[in-house]
Amino acid sequence: MRYENKMKIATLTLNPALDRTMYFDDNVKIGVLNRAKTDRESVTTIGAKGTNVSCMFKILGIETTAYGFVGGDNGAAFVRGLQEYNITTDFTQTICNTRMNIKIITDNGSATEFNESGGIISDAEKLDLMNKIERSLSGTDLFFMGGSVPVGVEKSIYRDMINLSGNTGTKFIVDCDGEALKQCMNNAKKPFIIKPNQFELEQFCGKKFNLDGDFDNALAQVKAEVKKIYDETGVIILCTLGEYGGLYCGDAGIFYKKSPKVEVRGFTGAGDTFLTAFCSVYFNLYEYRDNGVEAALELAIAASSAKVTKRGTEFPTVEEIRNFIC
Repeated sequence: MRYENKMKIATLTLNPALDRTMYFDDNVKIGVLNRAKTDRESVTTIGAKGTNVSCMFKILGIETTAYGFVGGDNGAAFVRGLQEYNITTDFTQTICNTRMNIKIITDNGSATEFNESGGIISDAEKLDLMNKIERSLSGTDLFFMGGSVPVGVEKSIYRDMINLSGNTGTKFIVDCDGEALKQCMNNAKKPFIIKPNQFELEQFCGKKFNLDGDFDNALAQVKAEVKKIYDETGVIILCTLGEYGGLYCGDAGIFYKKSPKVEVRGFTGAGDTFLTAFCSVYFNLYEYRDNGVEAALELAIAASSAKVTKRGTEFPTVEEIRNFIC
């Protein structure tokens, strides 16, 4: 069930992709021919942080508008994939073709990605998108943006989007890494929430967290680091830790929840599913047991756990998510 959604929600995907997920046994090698398994069909799906959020919100009964760049035959296929979800879109068309990414999953659950960089975005295409976003921000309550920055676009793009909002009151939820994330966090006007995964947090902090070793000590280090970021910036941090779960750090304190053991069939979009489920409860968009942080984190872990049992970027149903609530 969901509440009547009175919020205007938008998502931004600068560098979308079609994701081709293929399944192999454990003997994948570089430099030789590898044949995909015949008992598990390869699948091609749409994949991108912002549009993943739009898709998952739709499954939860929540409407969004998706913005970004698309081009060529891949871009047309990408838009068709969103139309299957009946998601409202307002993409900027590009001359370059939307990229294709390859995901390799082996029997032991390991996941390897081969991602294209994407084509060059022109100044005119970038200006068109910026103008669309600036016009849309009036009345937009939540704006989700993230993913890699395409060639031809400055790493400051997410910071620049935030600065376009002026006094609109829009809350920005940002899922990016590297220089793009640093630009946002060093800006006078900051995101409301950021969602790094473990690697992205390590990259941002310049530290390593060995969760595979002394887990309790490593988790304590993660908690200390996110608390430091929050204390210095006031930005809420949602950090996904893969098979180890995820945590929240913000004005309510620090909360951690571990993930259940599951069979991994597809890992793309798990973090986006986590983020969407958390925000659906946290912002009181989806009727759950309550809208507190612990409840939001509980649904987020259940959703991301259900997600990785699905092929490619196929999303779980509400019923499948609820099966993982514990």
